[in-house]
Amino acid sequence: MGGFKVVLTSDRATMTDYGGFEGLGFILCLPSRLLPRFFAYRVLAPPIETDADGRALVAPLPLRKLEASLLEYGFSKDEVAITTPEKLAKTVSGETKVVGIHVLDPMGLAPVSHSLSAFTGGGETYTKTMFLEFAHRLLNLKRRYGFRVVAGGPGTWQLKGVFRSLGIDHLFHGEGEAVFPQVCQALMKGESLPSEIEGKAVPEGEIPLIRGPTRCGVVQITRGCPRRCRFCNPTMFKFRSIPLDDILREVEINVRGGESWISLATEDGFLYGARGIEINRKAVRKLISEVSRRVARVGFCHVSISSIVQAPDLVQYFSETLGYNPGSPYLPQIGLETGSPRLIERYMSGKPRPWKPSDWPNLAVEASQIMNEWGWYPCYTLIVGLPGENDNDILQTLELVDRLKHVRCWLFPLLMVPMGGSLMENENFYQLESFNEARWELVYRCLRHSLSFSKHVYRGLVKSIRSVLARYLVQKFFEYGMKVIEDFLEASKRNPVESLTTVSAVNFQRNPISQLAYLGKAVEIFTRRAA
Repeated sequence: MGGFKVVLTSDRATMTDYGGFEGLGFILCLPSRLLPRFFAYRVLAPPIETDADGRALVAPLPLRKLEASLLEYGFSKDEVAITTPEKLAKTVSGETKVVGIHVLDPMGLAPVSHSLSAFTGGGETYTKTMFLEFAHRLLNLKRRYGFRVVAGGPGTWQLKGVFRSLGIDHLFHGEGEAVFPQVCQALMKGESLPSEIEGKAVPEGEIPLIRGPTRCGVVQITRGCPRRCRFCNPTMFKFRSIPLDDILREVEINVRGGESWISLATEDGFLYGARGIEINRKAVRKLISEVSRRVARVGFCHVSISSIVQAPDLVQYFSETLGYNPGSPYLPQIGLETGSPRLIERYMSGKPRPWKPSDWPNLAVEASQIMNEWGWYPCYTLIVGLPGENDNDILQTLELVDRLKHVRCWLFPLLMVPMGGSLMENENFYQLESFNEARWELVYRCLRHSLSFSKHVYRGLVKSIRSVLARYLVQKFFEYGMKVIEDFLEASKRNPVESLTTVSAVNFQRNPISQLAYLGKAVEIFTRRAA
């Protein structure tokens, strides 16, 4: 079969399962000049398998939700397909009227990409490279068949002003399940639509259930966030908790599809079933209990410091139920943001609730101790360059980092990014040119702490990578990368600007011979060890 009427897809950086370890997606935020092409496309982001018709066997959750919404709206299974960029030409034809693409970080402007590019001397990230290659392929097919292209997802803000030149006809902002099927129907009838389309919030009981397994077993349990941080776009969506029966049905779909790990998508897992920020312990316990009965390994995409301090008993219950401990730790992503109560009050006053902004540093320390006690090793992110940030704010953050020096965690400083859809979208990107000695000291201490912690856990991180060869290559990449970071930190301690200049000249892409030599050497070593 071929030539579906509506085709849903994405670029390679998003339409992959990262070989079983979703954390590899962050490495794609590095400049493409620093990574061999084969390593990016075959090890970090291997292609998703498809069936004989070109349908993806697993897919990102947003595309699964759009697929479900189209089928519930009245489209038939023969009219709709989710495919990979590699099989796009197989699934489109003169019968295709709409291609919907999911965009996450198409221009490499998301906080991790913007920061990693800056700290490594600049350059186009692989997230951007892969998107532009995909867009070029899509544009050629569009010229041949004449379908309309609709782009949606959290990265649409990066495409404003350039989407037309990439062959995209419409940007779709916000939630898609209620409006996207109507958009497809209108475009199939040849109706004219605005270039930018707004979705609308879908009541929690009306969000359609996925029809097939998701990439990395992602299942959504909440939408939106009640804390309303000004720099974050999920705060613009109404906070809702998905009914437990719907969550469990989607867990079961993923388990039947072969997933042994379920990632519960949320801005704060401990707020499941909550009214505002008041934790509903009964709802969270029942969620953990019921999901753990269906699959062995479960995690929340995000939790928050204040929720952990509110409910240390839930941390204990989570670890005891799911078997997390120091030998098999849980690694949640958590926004630490800053050690400055002044910046907390100005930009994220809901983050410490029910406590006050002045309590934030103590909350961070207490939450860290609770987590470490129960085998939780958080990946903390901080924001450098919030508007109005001064040296005293940085010194307070340095003091907090010093208080966390014995905590098992990562500390990643990210440059301020004015994300579209947030309350700060009209601010400026923060650049390294504005760094002073205090900010460089903060970056140095955070990276030094993270490097030390990484040396103890990196081997465990790669265990979920399915391919033995890929697992070995990633482990060697981590070891090499840690050595490079260590050398860079020592050099940057003396002269950070000069170190960045040196790093900016590195370009692995210009030396294909070294790429082949690297691959050949790695395979040789791996084969010898296996024998």
